[in-house]
Amino acid sequence: MIKEVIMPKLGETMEEGYLVSWKKDEGDRVEKGEVLFEVMSDKTNFEVESLYSGYLRKKLYEPSDNAIPVTTVIGYISDTPDEPIEIEKKIEVKTEVLEESHIEKLDVSETPKKEEWKSSGRVKASPIARKLAEEEGIDISLIKGSGPEGMIEKKDVLEYLASKKYEGKTAPSGEYIVKEWAPLRRIIARRFTESKREIPHYYLEGKFIVSEIAREKEARKKEGIDLTYTDFLIFLTARAIKEYPLVNAALVNDEIRIYNTVDIGLAVSVEDGLVVPVLRNCDSKSILQISKERKEIVEKAKTNKLTEEEIKNARFIISNLGMFGVENFQPIISPPGVAIMGVGRVGKELVVIDDKIAILSVMNVSFSFDHRVIDGAYAGQFYKRFKEIMESPVID
Repeated sequence: MIKEVIMPKLGETMEEGYLVSWKKDEGDRVEKGEVLFEVMSDKTNFEVESLYSGYLRKKLYEPSDNAIPVTTVIGYISDTPDEPIEIEKKIEVKTEVLEESHIEKLDVSETPKKEEWKSSGRVKASPIARKLAEEEGIDISLIKGSGPEGMIEKKDVLEYLASKKYEGKTAPSGEYIVKEWAPLRRIIARRFTESKREIPHYYLEGKFIVSEIAREKEARKKEGIDLTYTDFLIFLTARAIKEYPLVNAALVNDEIRIYNTVDIGLAVSVEDGLVVPVLRNCDSKSILQISKERKEIVEKAKTNKLTEEEIKNARFIISNLGMFGVENFQPIISPPGVAIMGVGRVGKELVVIDDKIAILSVMNVSFSFDHRVIDGAYAGQFYKRFKEIMESPVID
């Protein structure tokens, strides 16, 4: 039996992906669950496992600079190594598109021999490596390849970039140094530029009295339980969102999707950018469960070990800069989400309550909302309820 290998859809907003590499050659045995190929989306790279056991009989696409629409058939797996494969007409159309696009093929039949590379003087490199080198302004001939017959692969370019990261490029006048664009930084720049251009942002800001949370945090610490303000924020935000589910919505293909579960994304700073791992079902978990999962997922983010499942479909996001002494800021919404929270520092302030002055712990909080989906009145009601929950928390 012949099975199709398709370009996977890695998240609600993914419409196309880039084939980075195949991990198997045509004719190789493949086991179900074994890594078959690597894909680059607009968020990160993923290794994709085979859904079937069998033999990789045909690759319809090779790594290239061209995006491939999701669900496109990119190869075939068969149960036996020699059963006939009939390539349907739709595949022939795809092949024509590839040829018109002048995509460089890397299969054995079209790869020049070692002597031909030498005589032509052309540097042997995969298309994705060439694209990355071009984006980074690097002379690809300076990079040593680690692939077959010295082919330069994506990882070689990334390693070269890492080795040159702090060297920079000095302007002729010596007045400044040019910092090279990292691939992740380019993606972040594009996505947030699109967000600010296309989403009508508006903002709500305020100060929350968090003395009760501070006391609870200190009490748990004495019990040997180390909870952070972020843990409390995730736990209590989920309770408020449960009452105002539109805050947890996603705008996908002009369709407003409201979800039954509360999945909260957490902005995590990593080298050259940020990633947003997602904590699932926060509305049904205890604060201890949330704290444990937060620590684990942040560690995986810092060490670049997040899985596809752990970063896809982030909707409502919390971005906490309070640990840096930031008072407040207006975060940019990350599509397809329609709201995001920005958290500033927690500090002691003079507060007037019932005409009496008290020194209490205060947290600066701001929200950004998408006016296409959430009106000001609804956002105001959510803000009011969230403030009540934060200032009189019920922790279980």
